[in-house]
Amino acid sequence: MGQATHRQIAVVLEELAEEVEALGSALCTDMEIAMKHMDKLQAIDLIAQKQRSLGRLLVADRPAEEIERIAIDVLRDR
Repeated sequence: MGQATHRQIAVVLEELAEEVEALGSALCTDMEIAMKHMDKLQAIDLIAQKQRSLGRLLVADRPAEEIERIAIDVLRDR
């Protein structure tokens, strides 16, 4: 894939991360939902973090170095 395509994918991943975070934030405004489903809300946040990490990796000039910067162990170790 060309670099332009990687950039386009990275943009979409960032947009999706923003949408997922907005969903999580909206659900957190209801305290009953937040307390009952905290683990699921944290999973939503992790999805957004993974999307952002993958987006940065796609456009990195030095992918191996970018992998080391990924803060999410589960994703970095894959």
